[in-house]
Amino acid sequence: MTKTPRETVVAARERAAAKDWEAVRELLTPTVAQKRRGLPLFLLAKAEYELGNPAAAEPLVDEFREQRPGHVAAHLLTARVKLAQGDLEEAESAAQIGAALASNDRPYQRILDRIASVRGASASSVDAVVPEDVADDLAIIDAGHLAAREAGPSEEMIEAATRLAAREPGNGWARDLTQAKIAHFAHATDLRAALRNYDPHLIDVSARFGYITWPRRIQEHVRGKKVLDVGCGFGGFGMGFLVAGASSYVGLDPAMDLDSTRAKDKHTRQWDDMGITPRQIAAALPAIRLLQSTSEDQDLDETFDTIALHNVTEHLAHLDDVIAGLTRLCHSDTALVLHHHSFYSWNGHHQAPVRPDQLDESDPRHQQLYDWRHINLVPQLPEDHYIRTNLNRVRLDDLRASIERHFEIERWDELPSTPAAVQRLTPEIVERVREVVPDITERDLTINTVLCVARPKP
Repeated sequence: MTKTPRETVVAARERAAAKDWEAVRELLTPTVAQKRRGLPLFLLAKAEYELGNPAAAEPLVDEFREQRPGHVAAHLLTARVKLAQGDLEEAESAAQIGAALASNDRPYQRILDRIASVRGASASSVDAVVPEDVADDLAIIDAGHLAAREAGPSEEMIEAATRLAAREPGNGWARDLTQAKIAHFAHATDLRAALRNYDPHLIDVSARFGYITWPRRIQEHVRGKKVLDVGCGFGGFGMGFLVAGASSYVGLDPAMDLDSTRAKDKHTRQWDDMGITPRQIAAALPAIRLLQSTSEDQDLDETFDTIALHNVTEHLAHLDDVIAGLTRLCHSDTALVLHHHSFYSWNGHHQAPVRPDQLDESDPRHQQLYDWRHINLVPQLPEDHYIRTNLNRVRLDDLRASIERHFEIERWDELPSTPAAVQRLTPEIVERVREVVPDITERDLTINTVLCVARPKP
């Protein structure tokens, strides 16, 4: 007798309790194919993860978590799936949310400890042994990549790239040089173009400086896409987006120095020498254009598949005007993907200390900012202070309203600060902040970042 949907879910829960994950998959795959909602999504994601298929589990648990943001176990499963995929930022965010919601945060803390351990490992230790055939193929491409830009890739290079494209890059491709090189071809939709836009030095810098992590995090909106990066900084994300599979990349930033080799290391938050200028990058790689401009000033007569803004919206003096202006660069299915760092979070001042474990209460600079004091500080600051001139202090609801005036939001993930930061929020601090922002809420103060995906309105 055919089971009803309810009977199928009951049976799947029984098999999950017995850890018979093959049976769970067999029971729920047809159910989820018909209706991607509710507990079947979560149980099938759990089964795929337990059966060693985190890539198959990822979209399932992501959908379930969007539907049930308060489901504690979903955040734990998400953290495990993202960690297995090598996406440390997403794993950390999910673990932090789960820890904040759960009565027992030990499982989440174990994941956070694992993430810290992975981050502490040197890039070279991720894959210390490179298979001989991989090393041979990379040596062929590394040796010929400059000639390929002028005359096109040789047949030997194409054969080597084809073999690399057939490999799995490994979970560490956002930080490991060898895996990143493999990913550059594995994610490419055109191997000849990938060879013309291959640069071993830039891939090395991108992996070491942390400029592949963001493209990897939003890879579903990157692979095979024409990407516009608004507020791209010094231009370092370009190679990272190509490694993640972008077909082309345009980076805009009015503050970009086209002739400087200085770049900020995302891991250390220190400036370092990239060894190449944005002008040289754009001249060498046909898939990358870097423009010292804004989306409002630049006369771009084209549309893009993806428009990305990474920690940009908190800096825009005319936020609504910029978002409205982006619509002319969209076609009907363009994805606007933005990551916003809230000014009202514990570290929303964008200065030291970034985390509570870095706090030095004897440091006069820290004394002004820590435990949300930066919010109370604003009325006392001169007009030319960084916080007044470079941080627009937009509230979460106002940001969402601005986006919704011009786009339809598909995804809106509010990610809290670390448990260590959230635990520092007391009723006394809330009342103190309300002296300058009377209607501030705990949500405003505890949410650290927002990940938003939106499409242009018809």
